[in-house]
Amino acid sequence: MEIVREYYPDHTDPEGKFGMVDVKTLMGVKTPVTLAQIKGDERLAHLALVRQSRLSVMPIDPPSWKLLCEMAGITT
Repeated sequence: MEIVREYYPDHTDPEGKFGMVDVKTLMGVKTPVTLAQIKGDERLAHLALVRQSRLSVMPIDPPSWKLLCEMAGITT
């Protein structure tokens, strides 16, 4: 993924608490990894994606990134 537009306010949030970024894919994946799969793997339980709602952009530590790539069928 590549960020093509940095943070801007989420127009669907009437309270103005949330923002968004626009992204572009750089490569496809062999096997999409679902949120249910991520939440179901205890090795990924520490990720903000699992612990917080309404989150789409976050840092990923290298071991978690490697695991997600393996789940998606991507060799790193």
